[in-house]
Amino acid sequence: MSKADPKSKSGDFLDLKLLGRIISLARPYKGRFALTVTLTILLALIVPLQPILIQRTIDRYIAIGDVAGLNKMLAILIGLLFIQTILLFFNTYHSNWLGQSVIKSLRNTVYDHISRLKVRFFDKTAIGTLVTRCVSDIETIANIFSEGIITISGDFLQLFVITFFMFYTDWKLTLLVFSVLPFLIWASNVFRKGVKVAFQSVRTEVAALNAFVQEHITGMSIVQIFNKEEEELTKFKAINKRHLDANKKSIFHYAIFFPIVEVITATAIGLMVWYSARHALNGQVTPGVMVSFILYINMFFRPIRMIADRFNTMQMGMVAGERIFALIDDTGILEANGTHRDTVKGAVEFDRVTFSYDGEKTVLHDLSFKVEPGKTVAIVGATGSGKSTIVSLLTRLYELEQGTIRIDGIDVREWDTESLRSQVAFVLQDVFLFSGSVEDNIRLLDENISSAQMREAAESIGAGEFIERLPGAYAYNVQERGGSLSVGQRQLISFIRALAFNPSILILDEATSSVDSESEQLIQRAVDELMKGRTALVIAHRLSTIRNADEIIVLSAGRIIEKGSHEQLLEANGYYADMLRKHALDILEN
Repeated sequence: MSKADPKSKSGDFLDLKLLGRIISLARPYKGRFALTVTLTILLALIVPLQPILIQRTIDRYIAIGDVAGLNKMLAILIGLLFIQTILLFFNTYHSNWLGQSVIKSLRNTVYDHISRLKVRFFDKTAIGTLVTRCVSDIETIANIFSEGIITISGDFLQLFVITFFMFYTDWKLTLLVFSVLPFLIWASNVFRKGVKVAFQSVRTEVAALNAFVQEHITGMSIVQIFNKEEEELTKFKAINKRHLDANKKSIFHYAIFFPIVEVITATAIGLMVWYSARHALNGQVTPGVMVSFILYINMFFRPIRMIADRFNTMQMGMVAGERIFALIDDTGILEANGTHRDTVKGAVEFDRVTFSYDGEKTVLHDLSFKVEPGKTVAIVGATGSGKSTIVSLLTRLYELEQGTIRIDGIDVREWDTESLRSQVAFVLQDVFLFSGSVEDNIRLLDENISSAQMREAAESIGAGEFIERLPGAYAYNVQERGGSLSVGQRQLISFIRALAFNPSILILDEATSSVDSESEQLIQRAVDELMKGRTALVIAHRLSTIRNADEIIVLSAGRIIEKGSHEQLLEANGYYADMLRKHALDILEN
């Protein structure tokens, strides 16, 4: 299980340290928090006044036919209800406002943290799980403020006030009513424990459901091509069934608990009526006391029932909070502090670099090479030889295990990450485009790139014509992952993006392996122009794209087995030459 999905401590009644950390999220809104607490306290004090006022109305005015006194008490009760309604409105509004404001800030923090995590984190964490953390888990935390700690504290205060008034009115009757409390407390505790476990299962299954749906919708074309709709539906049904079963468990606890509370409440009222009826004739219990105690019993048992429910709502928020903080506490982020440079010459050096993704299977073995500023080095080799790993290490998508990588003589680990990556532009085989316009995908919301620079970059590779033919031209919505464009068109946009950012170091990772011949001709001319004056690392299976490189490095199983120019490697008649013969590449025809 990844750090983003920890196992909660279901045996704990309440993790005060975690609760304190969640409440601390409201620190920027301490004024609103204080207002909400004040309103909750006022409500807890005002609500229990109604029964005692009703008791006095019955015993002091209705019993003797005092109409004037009755009207006065009715006016007081109506005024009290009006004040209670106003307080309840503002309390509900401000508590929910507080919860939503907290989760807005928390969601920004979580997304910012995720965006800075190392790529290794995403290799082991399902995207659907992270979506759950950012959306539904954070939403659940809002309930801690709207229905959790503040409301529960108000309920306890209200219970204390009600108890005081009940003892003040008739202590014997109060003790009789409270004789059923042990059963209610026991039932509430069993309910709380059972529902917390059920809530944890629900959150786990929600994350699994989101992960499955996200992954399979993204890869739906593969599912359909291989006719696996029925098999994947079977898997989905199994996950959905587990989600249903988890929810059924929580529903089962509610279905048992609430009727039990109603029975206990009815029992308390029955005992009160039995006792009052026996003592009413001798005047020990008045009609007003009987009515007020019926109201007190309902007021007392309703908060207890709601407290048990709210405790579980709060614990559900704490389960979500535990997972959110586990994600935030993940220290696998790149530090932004370090060397910052606005201009880079582009000297690249790998010095005895060794690396593995899993700590067991080594991908690069003691790799060393240099690229002089403005030179082009091509890296070739079979799939799995370590070509893409080299560029991932250069930009610190993954961290080195052994050795050193330097840019302009400075260890990449000492660079400011933002400064380092601003000097490097990628053109990848699998182009990722975001939902939005062509312009948004070229500029990536960088205000430093003007529309003129963007259009100039497009024209320089001959791509301006195809963009102008699109409906809306640069405002055309490419849809999710660029689904409305062809592979070649998406690749051209990635080249325009690289040109517009004007990098010092250019990385072409299989950049032309999936485009048609017409697009490749455009790209090849753009590549030649783009490489002028820039350091370039070109990775390709199709060796025709790197034949003019200053140096070619041939990799096999993470080791350099040959180095030299295209002509030198052909003359050596080694691994590189053998690759040309085996794959019958078109480089020999040009």
